[in-house]
Amino acid sequence: MEGLLGLGGEGEKGSFAPSLLRVELLTSLFLILASQLFAQAEFTDNLLQGELWMPFQAVVPGELEKHVPDPQKLDALLEEMQTVFSGMVYGWSFAYRPVDKDRGVVEALDVVPLGRIKGTTGDPNTARAVAVSTRLDEDNGTLTVLFRYFMPPFETARRQAWAATDFDQAAGTGKARATDRLESRLEALHQAVKEAVRNLLRPRIYNRPEEIKGEALLREVPRYYLQAGQYFCSAKFQMRIISVRPYPLY
Repeated sequence: MEGLLGLGGEGEKGSFAPSLLRVELLTSLFLILASQLFAQAEFTDNLLQGELWMPFQAVVPGELEKHVPDPQKLDALLEEMQTVFSGMVYGWSFAYRPVDKDRGVVEALDVVPLGRIKGTTGDPNTARAVAVSTRLDEDNGTLTVLFRYFMPPFETARRQAWAATDFDQAAGTGKARATDRLESRLEALHQAVKEAVRNLLRPRIYNRPEEIKGEALLREVPRYYLQAGQYFCSAKFQMRIISVRPYPLY
């Protein structure tokens, strides 16, 4: 049976049917829930929380401007929430091949989710993922939602395992052309993973490698901004470098 959010289980893609939570979002446009906001405990709590925003005015060529968030845009925001919290619990594996013009090698990046959060059924008051409050800025044309996700014990343990001292910490800012509301933001997030890898290894590796493989976990909800037709994503990660393959010596 699908959860409240219709999310797939661990390692599943699943179907995403966020109609119930969408109704909750639309209702909360007119009613801000009274709730104390507190700082995210990075690895010592079973609660994840953070704000995500979405422009509801036209941002891509040919898109009709709408002054009220429509269901398609809300669904995109909910899908992004699922992706972000899954990245904070399960993370991604990545394979990165840097560009090398002298060898005729083009850049390649493959970022694959290691799992997905799972919703709960029944009473919304006991749901794991909730929209706590919303903020509608009509002047700037944005809708901001504060989301919370309550991890079950096995997900809490998985995330806490990433706090071990043998993992690296890295940060990066990625960007992607704003051609789509959701996919462009996810591409910017993937590019942030790449930039974090580059920032982490640049002081350690002097010769350009052929390929880098590893895993990355979001430390907190990333920050997005839109500028000059591009989405920028600034993110912090726990990172494990699995292999750095150098070019063969001739």
